[in-house]
Amino acid sequence: MTFGKILNPANAVTSTRLLVLPVVAWAMATHRVVLALVLLIYSGVIDLIDGSIARYFQCAGPFGEMLDAISDAGLFLVTLVTAAATGYVDVVPVAAFLGVGVVNALGRVIHIRRVGRVTNFRSFASESLGGATFFVLVGVLLDFYVETCIWSMTILTAFVVVHDYWRILTLPREPEADHV
Repeated sequence: MTFGKILNPANAVTSTRLLVLPVVAWAMATHRVVLALVLLIYSGVIDLIDGSIARYFQCAGPFGEMLDAISDAGLFLVTLVTAAATGYVDVVPVAAFLGVGVVNALGRVIHIRRVGRVTNFRSFASESLGGATFFVLVGVLLDFYVETCIWSMTILTAFVVVHDYWRILTLPREPEADHV
């Protein structure tokens, strides 16, 4: 059974991650830590399974890959900005981490321009770091060495960005194979 490229079960599931962002911000701003944690965990679980859903329903595609990346970035951005704005964490490490994230996103744009289409960069280091960032977000809510965690993630992310830029700039210009 084949579904549409945009309107399909995997993208519907991934979209729910974007829909919970305002609730996450509200929960953090009103110090409803349990609700915010539940929504972060929900978002993490959906991030883990949406690719499997896309493969099961044979609906994987560039739009879904981009939607997944936007959902990740949106969660990190909303959660960390809200955390800084409401006093869960100092602004400086959040700004540093988000700044490195912007450099990372620009690398993805370079990659897309080089291969000629929207595609997942498939960086294992970046994917692992993204997963670890969920734990940092939980640490933010639980006030568990927050600044130390964010500075550590900033340094690790900077290393991954340098590694990924090296890959981006040295990859052949041929388009990557579609993944099914």
